[in-house]
Amino acid sequence: MKKSKLFYFSCTLLVILIFIAIFAPLIAPYDPLYTDISQKLQLPSKIHILGTDHMGRDVFSRLVYGTRLSLTISGIIIVLTLCVSFPVGIAVGWFGGAWDKLFLWFINVLMAFPSFLLSMALVGILGQGVGNIIIAVTVIEWIYYARILRNMVLSIKQQEYVQAARAIGAPSFYIIRKHILPFVFKPILIAALMNIGNIILMISGFSFLGIGVQPNIAEWGMMLNDAKPYFRRIPGLVLYPGMAIFITVLAFNLLGETFDGKGIKKLWKD
Repeated sequence: MKKSKLFYFSCTLLVILIFIAIFAPLIAPYDPLYTDISQKLQLPSKIHILGTDHMGRDVFSRLVYGTRLSLTISGIIIVLTLCVSFPVGIAVGWFGGAWDKLFLWFINVLMAFPSFLLSMALVGILGQGVGNIIIAVTVIEWIYYARILRNMVLSIKQQEYVQAARAIGAPSFYIIRKHILPFVFKPILIAALMNIGNIILMISGFSFLGIGVQPNIAEWGMMLNDAKPYFRRIPGLVLYPGMAIFITVLAFNLLGETFDGKGIKKLWKD
């Protein structure tokens, strides 16, 4: 019962966040990029419900558009990561051989370093920008999913029903579709759901360090970076984007932990 409540709670949070992201132009009262120095560092009021930042930009509007940007970037990264890791992880796990040894050597080298540091290094090389962030994080993150897939495939292909299918000459593609994918899909989906929160943290961290999105773009990490000189005077400039990051990461982590995957196997029925 408790797990079910947490699941529905996380779903509710995510529905709200997705709604905000989709209808950001209708929810935000101002253009998030519009600057008015004469209105800088205003406290919350009827005109600006969360106040303004050091450039006179409406904080609430920037939070709303930051939701759209964070969810969009993290969603694109997850989709690209799964598109790369699924075929690679299943192929090296199923066929093995020299490619599997090369893959293991490659991931062992990369996993000696934290993924955030590797992604940060790539972003630093490629430069600021949404596109470069997507490329850098995807290049690093797919490795971890592929490793999980490879290990699961190695375990599943030793099962008797898989061995029997191979013995009667069933094609590899058929065995993978019928006996491998239904069992690896749910764990990878859960891992992806939980990792969206980590990706949002990475994106915000890059911007906070000054190597993420362009300075004027409405993004939570950039809002934290801009607020550093003023957080003693107006703590809300740090509190609002920090809470937005916390709530979003919490929602995805709770969803991943409570997701039971019911109905997933139906997708693979004849």
